[in-house]
Amino acid sequence: MSDRAMGIPRLSATASGSAIAAALRDEGCAIVEGLVSPALLERARDELQPYLDATAFGTDAFAGRRTRRTGALIARSATCRELIIHPLILSAVGETLQHATSFQLHLTQLIAIGSGERGQTIHRDQWAFDFFPFPSGYEVQCNTIWAMTDFTAANGATRLLPGSHRLADRLEFTHAQAEAAEMPAGSVLFYTGALYHGGAPTPPTTCAAASTSPMR
Repeated sequence: MSDRAMGIPRLSATASGSAIAAALRDEGCAIVEGLVSPALLERARDELQPYLDATAFGTDAFAGRRTRRTGALIARSATCRELIIHPLILSAVGETLQHATSFQLHLTQLIAIGSGERGQTIHRDQWAFDFFPFPSGYEVQCNTIWAMTDFTAANGATRLLPGSHRLADRLEFTHAQAEAAEMPAGSVLFYTGALYHGGAPTPPTTCAAASTSPMR
C-alpha cells in the first residue's frame, strides 16, 4: 500500500485513516495519490477563479511576492466544502489529533505560486502559535494540501523533510536538504504542524502548481 523509497510515505486512495495516521507518526507527512478525480478540483478552481483573479500577490518573502493566497474557501466554494468533510480526511486527522479533546478547522487557502518565485523559508506551521511551547511529540495541527494541478519539483511543489517533526525546534534547513512533494492532480498531502517544510522556488518561465489547503 505504501512506498517509502523516496522518503515521503505514499499511500493509495484505498488507505485507511489509521494507515495515514501511522505514517504521520513515523515521518510527519504522507501523500495519498488519486484520492479524488482531477475534474473535482478543476470544478473547485472554476468556483474560485474570480476570487483568485482579485487576489494580490504577497507583501513579503514568506508569503511570496509572486504568490497569491486566496482564503475563505468554505464560503466561496461548495466543492471545497466537500473536500474538507471527505471521510478519509476526517478519519486521518481525527486519529492524528486524538490526544486532543476536539479539533477544528484553522484556515483555508488556495495557493497559486507564480513563476520566478523564491523559495520559502523552511519552517514549521506550529510556529504560528509560538506564544506557547509545545512538548516534543504533541501534535498541534494536521494539515492537508490538495493538488489542483500536478505537483512537480519544477513548478513549486512543497518541499518537506520527512521525519523532521521529531527534531529540535528553531532549526535551519535549505531546500536542497528537502524532498519535493510531487503528486498528480487529485492527490492530497498530509503533514503535521511540527514538520519542517516550505514552498519551493520556481523558474521564471514555469507556471506553478495550484493547491488548496482546507484542513489546518
